[in-house]
Order: sequence, then C-alpha cells, then structure tokens
Amino acid sequence: MSYRKIFNEAVGEIPPSSIDLGRVIARQRRRLRLRRHTAIVAAAVTVAAITVGVAATTGRPRAVPPAAPSPSPTVRTPALGHKQAFTPTDMALFEAMGRVAPDLEWVLQNGAWEGSGVWNSGASTTGYTPDGYMGQGRVRSGDRAGHLSVGIPLDWGPLLPCPSDQVKKNRCATTTGPDGETIQTRSARNPDTHSGRSPTGFTMSHSVWVKRPDGVVIYAQIMGEDEDPPLTPAQLTALALDPAVAAVAADPLRGDTRARRQLIDSWVLAAIQRQGPGVTGAEGEGPVFTANDLGAGWSDRGAESRNTTDTYWGYGRVMVKNVAGLLSVDIRRRDAAPAGDLVCGEPAPTRACEVGTGPRGERHRTTTTRRADGVATQREVDVRRGDGTWLRVTLAANAKGKFTLSGTQQLGIALDPTVTLPGR
Repeated sequence: MSYRKIFNEAVGEIPPSSIDLGRVIARQRRRLRLRRHTAIVAAAVTVAAITVGVAATTGRPRAVPPAAPSPSPTVRTPALGHKQAFTPTDMALFEAMGRVAPDLEWVLQNGAWEGSGVWNSGASTTGYTPDGYMGQGRVRSGDRAGHLSVGIPLDWGPLLPCPSDQVKKNRCATTTGPDGETIQTRSARNPDTHSGRSPTGFTMSHSVWVKRPDGVVIYAQIMGEDEDPPLTPAQLTALALDPAVAAVAADPLRGDTRARRQLIDSWVLAAIQRQGPGVTGAEGEGPVFTANDLGAGWSDRGAESRNTTDTYWGYGRVMVKNVAGLLSVDIRRRDAAPAGDLVCGEPAPTRACEVGTGPRGERHRTTTTRRADGVATQREVDVRRGDGTWLRVTLAANAKGKFTLSGTQQLGIALDPTVTLPGR
C-alpha cells in the first residue's frame, strides 16, 4: 500500500478497521516464497555489483541526516517478536515516546499469535520499491488504549488543505511549527467496528502530518479503542518534532537490512522486465507451471546470510510463453568479489564459453553447460565492472533444454547499471 492511499483513507470519517496498518505491514513483509529449493539454487554461484553512490531511498535527493542522538539506556522498548530486530528509526521513535508520554505502555494486540511483535514496522512499497517507513503497535496509558501508527514517506508533495466543513467542526487545523514546519492535525469520530470496547459505540482517532521545510514528512496517528485515546494531538505533534525522530527522518530506512534488500530486489526485477517483456513469475512443482507475479516468488530464502552491505543474492522462477526456469542474481562489491580474470579456459564438449567487453568497459563471460547428449542445463553470465565488483546472472534451462530468456537478454540484465548495490 502506498502512502498516498493511506493518506486518503486516514483523513476521512472512516472506521479504524479500514486502516489496519498491522495487516498492511504484515502483507508487505511476508513476501510469497518459492515452494521448494532445487539443486540449481544451492549450486548458483556468486558475483558482483557496483557502488555508484545510490542512496537507499527513492524520490528526490534529501539532505544528509544529522547523526541521531544515542538513546538513553533507560529507553523503554516494546518486546521483540520472533526473529525481530529494531531499526534506528524504531529506536528513535521509542526514545521520543519516552519523553512525550513517559507513562505509555506497549501492549500486544488482542488476538496476537505467539511470538508476534508488539511493534510491527518495515518498508512500505509502491510496486516492488520501498517508498517509506511504516510502524504500528498497540499502546496503553492507564485504562485508555489504542493503536499508534507512524509513517515517514520518502517522497511527498504538498499536504492537502483542511476541508472547510472539518475546520468548522474543529476536526482539522493547520499551524506552523517552531522551525517553519507545516503541521496539520485531524480528528475523527467513527463507529466502533474494530475494538468492540467503546461504551458509546464510537471511537476517536487523532492524526498529525508534519512537513518540514526540507520536504521531509512525518505522519503519526492514534486510533482509540473508545472516545478517549491514550495520546493527544499535542503529544503526536511532539513525537513528530522530537529531535531523535528529526535526526533519522531524512533517511528512515537506514539500517533496515530488509528494506535494503527490497530496494535491490526492485532494481533487479525492473531490469528483468526491461530485458524480457512479458516475463512473469512461475509457481508450481513442475514440469507444468502457472504464471504469477514476478516479485511474488523472488526471494533470498535459504541464503539470507548472503545479503550484506557488500553482497546481494536473490532468486526466483521466471516464465515466458510457458517456458520456466530458475533465475538468480548475485552481486559482490570489491573485497567480497572473487579474484581472477574472466577467461574461458580449456574447451570442453559440455561447456560453451564466450568473453567480451561491455559498453562501459566491463569484462563479461557467458558460459553455457550441457549434458553429454547436448541438452542445455544452465547459462551463467559473469560481469566484472570498472570498480572491480562482480555480478553473476544464472539461469537454469527447463527439462527440454530451453531457456526462458535469450543469452542476449540475460547479458542485458548483467550489464544493466541499475542492477547494483546501494552506498554503504
């Protein structure tokens, strides 16, 4: 879900259940996985990409954020869920919340499954591309409870003006912050279709949008479980303006390894689509596969350790005109790249090899392996770029020796300058 959609939903008189950011984040973080591994996945080799100073963000450039203040050792953090880790943006929000509402407690959502986190966060996406930070969790202050959500989109236009009827009802107001920020606060009274706890049958929600002079936008909303939410508009505003949050808001996905991988995924998938118009994902146990979304089956499952600051590896089954094959992309930066030149070596009857030079001076090698009966099994394209990084695109043939993509298309993916690693 994009932030534009969230904004359109959040500003109206709508029931809280229609903005269940917990489910939104869960859907976006639980990427569909391939149903099984094959021998070719385990055998897929590794190579390189380049650092071209690409920031791990989308949209227009932002100023370099100041160093975030080190959180106090007394900062209260929500309980971690299974295999969950907090990012610098999460920690900044927790620190700010300790100042804004020191009595606030983090509590599990009703009906949460065992091992779930109290605070769920991650990258929101447009298509395959991360477009901002989103986090949400249930909070409580005394007997007042509600769902807090915070968003920091990477790119945002002007804030929409308050509707005149909402201004008259004191439900929407626009003010100016201490450093020139545009601050818009909204409140809405909605039927209690979510918590079922309100004695009046209605709940109250407050939302705050802060747009800084540098263009950074921070959104915070509390959706009460009755008509007395645990945070006020003033507290939400203070949260968005807090120095700890301000320090990370210009680059809210910094330190989020999952978001970083999603960003590279988006570059890889876009390159695949440019080279292979009509290419889709493929699901099934084979030999017959059905088409599905290209990104749904793209994964690093089973090789998560191969995604680091200096390396990337992702794979997925792709299909064109009922020909399916497993494709993997492996990128390594400088010191993590394998040594050696791209040469073909001694000729072999089961291996065909070609070397060449790309449009930017890259050295590349294409190696096709075949069985003894001549049926192709796999094609690897290796590229060493000008800065010494490596990239390998590996494609497995189907049972009849047919490839989903041509050698030229596969080489095009490997030579695509957007298929790279973000800056450190």
